[in-house]
Amino acid sequence: MTVGAAFVFFEEGQETAHGFLGIPGLVWQLLNLGLFLGLLWYFLRKPAADFFGNRKAGIAVALAKADDDRRRAEQLSVELKARLASIETELANLKEAARRDADAEHAALLAKSQVDADQILARTRADLDNRVRAARAELTVFAGDLSVDLARDLLRKNVTADDEKRLLAEGIAHLTGAAKGRGGAQ
Repeated sequence: MTVGAAFVFFEEGQETAHGFLGIPGLVWQLLNLGLFLGLLWYFLRKPAADFFGNRKAGIAVALAKADDDRRRAEQLSVELKARLASIETELANLKEAARRDADAEHAALLAKSQVDADQILARTRADLDNRVRAARAELTVFAGDLSVDLARDLLRKNVTADDEKRLLAEGIAHLTGAAKGRGGAQ
């Protein structure tokens, strides 16, 4: 219909110009175009089909590769998430172990410090007790010496020569009576 409409329009505009063999030039041009397109179709049909077939196969291969890459990426993502989760778990376990170790070390240090403090306290108490005993012994000796000195001074002041003779006689009598009591019991 298109060719027929073009022919009618051409004929109306051209009264005297007829083309080759009485066929108008437009028909020859349309025939030439048809022949050209037919030859083009004949010669390019197989290469175009091969090209588009190869293109379709290339796209299919690219899609398959992209799908495979996507699956591998998803699998890698899952593995990385699992690794990250295990690392986070391991990190939490390490932190917990470090905290337990620190608490145990703290408790051990406190216990050792307490033992050391108790030992220092025991040594200090023993040293103080020794010093108190030494001071008491020294005071006892001093008090004994002072008592002897005071008694000597009192005796010199208050005891007369008659008192000395009388005390000497009483002491001898007492010693002889004690010796007789032991000897008589034997």
